[in-house]
Amino acid sequence: MTTAIVTGALFFQPTAYAALITSMAQESGANTVTATSDGTTTTLGIASGTLVTLGGGAFNVTGASFQLAATSIDAAATFGGFVIQHFSGTFCVSSIAGCGGNYLSGVFTDAAFGALGGPGLTVQVSNPPEQLVLTSNVVPADQLLAPSSFNLTFVNLSNALAIDGATIGSFTASFTGDVSASSVPEPASLAVLGAGLVGLGLTRRKRRGSNTACAAQVSL
Repeated sequence: MTTAIVTGALFFQPTAYAALITSMAQESGANTVTATSDGTTTTLGIASGTLVTLGGGAFNVTGASFQLAATSIDAAATFGGFVIQHFSGTFCVSSIAGCGGNYLSGVFTDAAFGALGGPGLTVQVSNPPEQLVLTSNVVPADQLLAPSSFNLTFVNLSNALAIDGATIGSFTASFTGDVSASSVPEPASLAVLGAGLVGLGLTRRKRRGSNTACAAQVSL
């Protein structure tokens, strides 16, 4: 029976599913993203106090404060008319400018990619394989687990997407984004799983007992 339960536990491991925590869109009609290149690295910034509207998932809030700071960690590479570069940084969505009253914040490494000469750029983090650690004063920690994702879409670039030396060139842009994460299974789900495993073990035990009885009758 022990073997049956262990085997069942391995086969029926509860899986985690990413759910939307929030989506966001800037409230300003002007560009709020600033990318600054020095020919070697590019920094991405969204200033503290930039207002966003949050929707879906855990939040439906207007007038939240968003902040982003990221720096490139490798050289920009091109392939098939596209450019890709990796960044490392932090973000926060809060009730007060400067990350006070933390709705949601994160530390990440990501990939930024877009079409060379195009008007947009996508920043995408998927954990795994990339790093994304989420924290919140509102959402419980057991609902901010991997697999998780953080995505930003930059549009209306002031300069067409280009490479400056070894890095993505400077521009300003507007943005939208979303964050998703996974939670641990609910107690009810674990109870159903446990009952199923116990039932599987008892079934195996009954079958084993029946086989033993039949063998005894044959020997007689």
